[in-house]
Amino acid sequence: MLATGLQIRAARAALKWSAKDMSEKAGVGLNTIGKIEKVEGLANVHVSNIQAVTDTLLSTGRVRFEGDDGVFVVGNADAK
Repeated sequence: MLATGLQIRAARAALKWSAKDMSEKAGVGLNTIGKIEKVEGLANVHVSNIQAVTDTLLSTGRVRFEGDDGVFVVGNADAK
């Protein structure tokens, strides 16, 4: 499953990660994070980059995606 730009933007905000944090954790360029988050759906970037970001968010154990816009984040929002 690939998360949409809307879901990624919402999950990152709920985790209180900056775009730079997301970039470093996912191993994806900061400009690419911006492109992904700029759109509501799937961004026109390499699928592997969207997958890396999706996997990074899911690997926290605190994020779950449903459908095209569902985002669930649980736990301590102050954790980095």
